Amino acid sequence: MPFAVCGLQFTSPFNGNKVTGVLGSSFNFTWAFHGGKVFKVQWGTKQDGFVDIKDVLVSIDKLQAISTIQNLPYSGRVRGDWDGSSPGQATFTLSSIQKADERFYVCQLLPDTLDGQPAYDTVQLLVVGK
Repeated sequence: MPFAVCGLQFTSPFNGNKVTGVLGSSFNFTWAFHGGKVFKVQWGTKQDGFVDIKDVLVSIDKLQAISTIQNLPYSGRVRGDWDGSSPGQATFTLSSIQKADERFYVCQLLPDTLDGQPAYDTVQLLVVGK
């Protein structure tokens, strides 16, 4: 379920719905958003029992500084793109999908104000194929 405070909100949320990725292929997770200035967009695995990110896989700030996770099992298989604008759109790609990638993922919008609250949206990846 998306969570928006201080105006930040997703205009194309997944709302925790399921998407399907094919074993060995790539999948693009794309979120559009508006409602305030965004400092950073992060994507990662969902923490059990919470809407927060357990492990950040990709982090992109408004100056286009991109960082990706460097440890297994996602190393070399994740990337992200956001042009730094708000309203905006961020796309995160998971390549060489494995059965172990079947889980919930979270997109987090961090506001460009000290008193703002982050906005979250989740999606569940199901993996099909042999």
